[in-house]
Amino acid sequence: MTSTASKSVLITGGAGGLGLSMARQFRERGHRVAVCARTQSALDETARDLPGVVAIRADVADPRDRAGLLEEVVARHGDLDVLVNNAAITNAHDYTNTYTLSADRTRDELEINFAAPIDLTRMFLAWRRSSALDDAPASIVMVNTPGALFPLEANLIYSATKAGLHMFTLALRRHLQHTPVTVVEIFPPGLNTNLTPDLVVASHADNGQEAIDAVARESVDGILDGQELILPHPDAARLYERFAVQFDEPLLDQINAGVQRRPGWDGSTAGQFRASETGRTN
Repeated sequence: MTSTASKSVLITGGAGGLGLSMARQFRERGHRVAVCARTQSALDETARDLPGVVAIRADVADPRDRAGLLEEVVARHGDLDVLVNNAAITNAHDYTNTYTLSADRTRDELEINFAAPIDLTRMFLAWRRSSALDDAPASIVMVNTPGALFPLEANLIYSATKAGLHMFTLALRRHLQHTPVTVVEIFPPGLNTNLTPDLVVASHADNGQEAIDAVARESVDGILDGQELILPHPDAARLYERFAVQFDEPLLDQINAGVQRRPGWDGSTAGQFRASETGRTN
């Protein structure tokens, strides 16, 4: 059943594209919404278009901005129930091309697509613990892409970072399976947003604003329904069903049982191990 209680929602990259449409959907359902983006003009337009939405200028590629972002949302809303890790960028790369080989153009993709959602997730869970909210329901949402499930050649760094995020999401769900935190993963299709200025994407011809709004609507419905996997478009569903790895859960449990955290790894006991004890050398 869809939750009707008012929630505090943060959407990264929420001043355009799918993020903006999701912000509108949450707001229309009566939820308190905060969005962030790097561009002040886009945030100003969002604030005009969606009165009451908190628009915060933050670059999630910057660890300092990530910390300040959560602090500001909590200060403005008093709490935070739903973290939507939506911000992403994608660049064209060709490792046979001099332009790609001449300089590092991957750093922002690594930070925004992979490091930022992991770090924001950590900070969100840390805030919940410090606020004695471990037993309160919450949702952590990862907006992914079918390109996480197979190699995309033209924008391989995007594909790789999203593949890493997918594995993190699956493992995080195992960490939190006995808590009231729902770990959600959304796989939208290729939508005609401003995400891909370097690329020509065939699906964009059919996936303009109407499709963006439909995907946002189904995604928000799924989040509020407590779904863990959301496939909000037939194209995304088809690709997911074709390429997603279907794990043998008993075997997965067995494998994970064979890789355990060493006692004292977190400093909780005096038995912390040292490099010399594991036979490691410099």
